[in-house]
Amino acid sequence: MKVLLKYGQISKITMSNSLVYFWNFLSKNIFFVFIMFIYLMLWKNIYAQKGSTIVGLSLNAMIWYLIVTELVTLSRTDIHVQVNEDVKSGNIAYLLNKPYNYVIYCFSYFVGEIGIKLLTNGIIGLSIGFIYGGTLENFNVLHLPFIFLSLIVGCCINFFIYITLALTSFWFEDNTAFFWIYSKLIFTLGGMLMPIELFPDWLQKVSKYLPFAYVTYVPAKLAVDFSLSNFYKQFSIQLLYLGIFFTLAMTLYKKGAKNLNVNGG
Repeated sequence: MKVLLKYGQISKITMSNSLVYFWNFLSKNIFFVFIMFIYLMLWKNIYAQKGSTIVGLSLNAMIWYLIVTELVTLSRTDIHVQVNEDVKSGNIAYLLNKPYNYVIYCFSYFVGEIGIKLLTNGIIGLSIGFIYGGTLENFNVLHLPFIFLSLIVGCCINFFIYITLALTSFWFEDNTAFFWIYSKLIFTLGGMLMPIELFPDWLQKVSKYLPFAYVTYVPAKLAVDFSLSNFYKQFSIQLLYLGIFFTLAMTLYKKGAKNLNVNGG
């Protein structure tokens, strides 16, 4: 219980700091409006040429699909940048003696920040959706808790993948390429730009086995085409990937910290 309270305080402080700069958070997310406007123009032209539905989704549903994928992507914290810098600069050596696990500390920071980011991004996303697309067709408010749960787990998977990549700096002097590659994989195989049903059959099959789709595609697809059977199946895989990347991040941190201690920091 004391451990939970300790990390809970970290989340609370992070959230309080974020609330101080709430309007800054909101103003920074004008980028959300810009990127969604570009997507809207792109997909309007595509639908004008291809017809009223594409892979079973109307233009209205596609707009909301893209809003959810962007909501997950833009709601991530940038603490992995600090983790990367701490390891590269050697500052991590001073943090090893602190009365907390560094990875869990970062996750607590993420929990505190994501609440505010989801709120600000959510306000903008809903505004864009209602202005550009109108009310989501066939949406049932009873599905909202399931969709939100999938979205939160997608954000958590995204966080632990970024932390895992940041912790590789224990062994790689320059690992910035990893972040760039991952962001492009989310953009494509993660279904951020378009549903993976638009891929060739072989690539669809590959994508559905990779973790990237469970960060952005799954929450977005559930939002526009919900079914309980799909939720149980896909959410269980989300939890599996969350466990894998949490374990991987903890393992890399422990091995890296051990090497640091053995080699004198």
